[in-house]
Amino acid sequence: MDKLILLVLSVLVALVGLGLPAESLIRFLRGETVGSGDSLRLGAQLFKAGLVAIGLYGSALVIAARGPGASSRPADFDEPAPARRAETLVFAGLLALAAVLRLYALDTGIWYDEMLTHVRYMPLGVGQIVSTFDDANNHLLFSVLARLSIETFGDSTWAFRLPAALFGIGSIAVLYALSRRFLSVRESLFAVALTTVSFHHIWFSQNARGYTALLFFTLLSSVLLIDALRGNRRRTWLFYALAGALGAFTHLTMGFAAIAQFAVYLGAVALRRPGVAAAPWRGFFYGFVPLGLLTFQLHALILPAMFGGGLLNSGLQGRAIAWSNPLWALMELANGLQVGFSSLGVGLAAVGVFAVGLWDLGRRSPAIVALFLVPTVLGVTLMTSIGYTLFPRFFFFAMGFGVIILIHGAMQTGTLLGRLIGLGARADWLGAAACAAIVLLSALSLRHVHAPKQAYDAAIAAIEAEEQPGDVVVTVGIAGFPFNAYFHKGWANVTTLAELDAIRATAPRTWLVYTMPVHAQTTYPEILAEFDRDYRLVGRFAGTLNGGEIVVGVAAGGGNG
Repeated sequence: MDKLILLVLSVLVALVGLGLPAESLIRFLRGETVGSGDSLRLGAQLFKAGLVAIGLYGSALVIAARGPGASSRPADFDEPAPARRAETLVFAGLLALAAVLRLYALDTGIWYDEMLTHVRYMPLGVGQIVSTFDDANNHLLFSVLARLSIETFGDSTWAFRLPAALFGIGSIAVLYALSRRFLSVRESLFAVALTTVSFHHIWFSQNARGYTALLFFTLLSSVLLIDALRGNRRRTWLFYALAGALGAFTHLTMGFAAIAQFAVYLGAVALRRPGVAAAPWRGFFYGFVPLGLLTFQLHALILPAMFGGGLLNSGLQGRAIAWSNPLWALMELANGLQVGFSSLGVGLAAVGVFAVGLWDLGRRSPAIVALFLVPTVLGVTLMTSIGYTLFPRFFFFAMGFGVIILIHGAMQTGTLLGRLIGLGARADWLGAAACAAIVLLSALSLRHVHAPKQAYDAAIAAIEAEEQPGDVVVTVGIAGFPFNAYFHKGWANVTTLAELDAIRATAPRTWLVYTMPVHAQTTYPEILAEFDRDYRLVGRFAGTLNGGEIVVGVAAGGGNG
């Protein structure tokens, strides 16, 4: 009976794809019609084709399904042992603490990328959001949920960020589930504790972007992958496909994780691991093919816009820009270690401990190492090859695997030292102490985590406190967007020295404001040279975004002086 229902539903999906007029779909989503040459019209045709493909493929799966739904052979991955009551209470307490840290001060200090999403996508309806892709700042699933949150709770910063915070909390719960499949209960709780007090995890959980949703679905799909490789159940593979597709609907870097997951699956098939040996290609047909079909379907409407230029319309390309330099990315990683572990020295020590965990898990559980290394290497290689910005946040989705490896490395390092000094059976307590030390050192970085991400409010207040009648305020390049499009200040914006000097010649005093100094120094060197020479520095207003300072200066009129 269930098979009959699924078959009927699959046929209905295919018929809808065949019969639904593209114009009706567009009108339903956007309340308007478009011209025959519009990319959205092509996207609607792709959407229809995707429905047909899903319907036909679903029908084929239902008809072809035979035999047991799960493997009868021994599992390749051990079933996690149940946690004791005390351990469950510790986990619940950590999750509650994580919620407090991520919901507290959720409305503080919005930053540039959040403003881009808010200005460009929050005025749109849900149908418009899923059918619009002007640039990669539209993290589609997050944008939809943020729009619904704003509709429910009102247009405020905390409502805008609420989906990111909830996904951040959820990702910690899923991290525990994943780590339990590779680590002991004790190590899993330490992994949860470290993530709970992680500066960077809290920061991204209070960032109105899709990165915590991407982390959540990366971890969830990995849990489902491991479970599918253990039992080879059709239903688990289908849930894996759904989780992976939702991750891709949030951010396309999910593709790197999916490639790693496919590599793990192929490794299990090639080695004839017990969980998949009885029906080795079930995962391909019930997991990875549906993942591809669902991902295509969720993006079908915007595929023409994406490949027409929208995909590269965010980020700053070009090898002359420091943000696309791998060395700059390494420096950012070093800065991140300094923030995350309270000092660079401690951060570098953590790197050594991480290497121990990587080595030991590589021998015992190579799947978790592959899930970390493969997407990270692929991401760096691809973005470097096209000169795309190498912001470390693009690799935030790998954080969960990194935490698992780090905690395991700390436990192994401490235990080994304990044995060397003769602690015997109590050596593992030294390993636990090493894990606890990493958690405590990470917690020391939290004193500034709830400060503004960028201090636009402080910069505006400083200008307005000293501004005199006749003064002109000028923003440089990308600084024009936050002050004018988000804060609606109506200030002049310049991109060349000639434009700036023309304004200075007509004003008694000129205020100059720029942000993102790394970008400004590379893109507007002549303007910044004049700023350093002629302007009195009013302030450098820093937030928790590294490199996101807002610089304000004021000078008398007179061009080059």
